[in-house]
This record gives sequence, structure tokens and C-alpha cells, in this order.
Amino acid sequence: MTAQDLSTTYSEIQAEATLLAGDLLDIPRRAAVLHEIFLDSGRNHTFPQMAVHGALWAFSFFEVGGRLGRLIGKRYFYNSRERAFRLGLLQSFAEDFRRINRSVCIDTYTNYHFSKRLGREPGADQFVHPDLLAELNQVHECREVGHSMTPDEQRNVFQQSFLWEQELTVAPGVKDAIESFDCRFMRALCMRPVVRFSFFPWCRFLWFRNFYDTDERIRKGLQAYDFAQAAGWDQVVDSTRSYGLLSETALINPQEHYRNLTRDLLPDERREEPGGDNR
Repeated sequence: MTAQDLSTTYSEIQAEATLLAGDLLDIPRRAAVLHEIFLDSGRNHTFPQMAVHGALWAFSFFEVGGRLGRLIGKRYFYNSRERAFRLGLLQSFAEDFRRINRSVCIDTYTNYHFSKRLGREPGADQFVHPDLLAELNQVHECREVGHSMTPDEQRNVFQQSFLWEQELTVAPGVKDAIESFDCRFMRALCMRPVVRFSFFPWCRFLWFRNFYDTDERIRKGLQAYDFAQAAGWDQVVDSTRSYGLLSETALINPQEHYRNLTRDLLPDERREEPGGDNR
């Protein structure tokens, strides 16, 4: 296969991913896409399932109607103009986070499906970083023979996926979002989020000192992954219900939900049957 063939296929898959990811407000759709990757991998590629929680948590925290928005509303209850101004800043920041989430979804879908089709072709590492490609190829090998990866192997795949997304997509996006603030109070609030995914142990939170710091985000992300492994992936999947953003069909029959999504968005020749079990 020529380099041009690889490039064409990569671009086609990326276009599919962009279509499936929807617009900035289509967070439930992106959750369905990411969850399907987890299922298709035989539940070996855990990064997309963790990304589902990241997207759903961010919506509940950063949106104007979320926890941070309610805090700002109380802080400026006495001044409607000031309150509206601060909430407008928060809305802009939330949109930046949705943009990051959308990019992560597109990257994750593209890397997974490109490596699934052509990951063993010479030159594939020009499109997916060699370290990440090696881990994804291992995922596909395990999937093909119905093998479950060990917890350490799963963690290695997650870590490579997480590190490259932080470097290529998340870090630049967070930098742009935070530097766009001209309000010290709002910047301080958004740089010190208190993160609690729905599968965390009771009374466990991730307290950020500086969300702008990539190293801290990586440390906290790996800590969240440790919580997920301890909880078990069934609990990680089931606990997405707690955010209140996903439909009953998406929760009870995610494969049917994904099938309907691709039927509406992708041409027949580009659809794949959902893989894995139905959780």
C-alpha cells in the first residue's frame, strides 16, 4: 500500500469521525461513539471509556447550569449585570472545553479505526505515533482472538493514548481556554476544579491546584484510571447513568443506539457492525 493510499484512508476515517462527533453540544453522541470503541476493542481499549466520563463530568461542572455556574450565581446574586458577565465568561470557557472533547473524540476514533484497518502496513506510523500505534495494534490482536488484556497491558494502552492526547490536543486547548480569560477571579475558579467521576470511591475527589499544568493533569488522570481499575469496568460503564445526560437506549442497549446513529450519519459502505458485548 502506498503512502497516498494510507493518507487517503486516514483522511476518510477522520472525516467519518468528524461527522460522528457532531457539533459542540453533541456530548451524548460523542459518548456513544467513544463507548462503542471500548466495546469494539473487547473492552481492552479503556481510554475512550474514561473520556466518556471526562466529557460528562465537564458538562456537569463547567456549564452555566452546572456546579460552577451555580457558585457564580450565588457569588454575584446582588448584581445582575456582573452575574451575567461572569456567566458569559464561563459559557465561553465551557465551549472551549466542549471543543477539546470533540477533538479528543475525533482523534480517538481516527487512531483506533485507522490502526484497526491498516495498523500493520509499513508507513502507518507516519499517521499514528509509533508508541501509540504499537499499543493499538496489540489491542486489535487481542480483539481478533477474543483475548482480554491484563490490567497492566490495559493501563499501558490507556497511558499512551492519554499522554498523546494531552500533548497534541488537550494541552493546547486548555492553554487557549485559560489564557482567553481577562478576569482573575474566573481564571482562578476554572484553574482549580474539583473533579469527581461517578465511579470514584466515596468521598474521593481530585483537587487541582493548577489545571493549566499538563504534568498535574497527567498525574490526576492516572489516579482516576487507578480508581477505575479498582471499581471494575462494569461499574465504570454503569455509572455513566449518574450524570443524567444519556438516553435510556444509550444506557440499556448501546450497540443498537450506535447502530441507529451510524445509520443516520454514514453511508452503507462506511458502517461497521458494533462489536463486543452490549455494556
